[in-house]
Amino acid sequence: MRTAFVGLFCVAIAVGASGIARAAEAPASPSAAPPVAVPAAPPPTVPPAEAATPLATAPAANPYAGLPKVVAKAVKELEAACRAEGGTPSWNPKTVFDVVNVSPDGRPDYLIDTHAMECEGGITPWIGSDGFRHILFISTGPGRWTRAFDRGARGFDIIAPKGGGRPQVIVFSHSAYCTRPNPGRFMRCTQIYEWRRGKLRKVSEEWFEG
Repeated sequence: MRTAFVGLFCVAIAVGASGIARAAEAPASPSAAPPVAVPAAPPPTVPPAEAATPLATAPAANPYAGLPKVVAKAVKELEAACRAEGGTPSWNPKTVFDVVNVSPDGRPDYLIDTHAMECEGGITPWIGSDGFRHILFISTGPGRWTRAFDRGARGFDIIAPKGGGRPQVIVFSHSAYCTRPNPGRFMRCTQIYEWRRGKLRKVSEEWFEG
């Protein structure tokens, strides 16, 4: 009987030891303490919108740059005349003139022939019964030009006579500009001008029939 009791006691001890070992190996139960709150990452910083500023733009090119002031002034006068008639100038100020040679100083002279100037949407104010307006600027020294001719003409040409003579300005003029007696109520005359003694001077005039 004693032997059986001892055996049972030993078995109980063994079972208890085994239970203790298993308890030591089991994972710990979750803690009852509340979880630590992890702060959320802040949203990405968006820089404030910059004040809208106009983009720096290069100044508009001056369409009259490089032209003598008197030539630029004449072109502006024609532009103003076009706008006064309700039109829009449709030309480049730097292409409405020809560089010509009238004076003997070797410097450029300038001729504005309004044939090349169109006033879109308005009445063209520089054409009439006397023809198209022609404006001739002749050099009178370094950086100086004079408006030597400015009126309507039915034809206009500049030629250099053979042999090196003075350049001649040939104008086909309405009879209103002709000064010699009109032999048969002709409508125009041919006038020839030369640059002499600082002035554009008429050297001949002949009536033109037709």
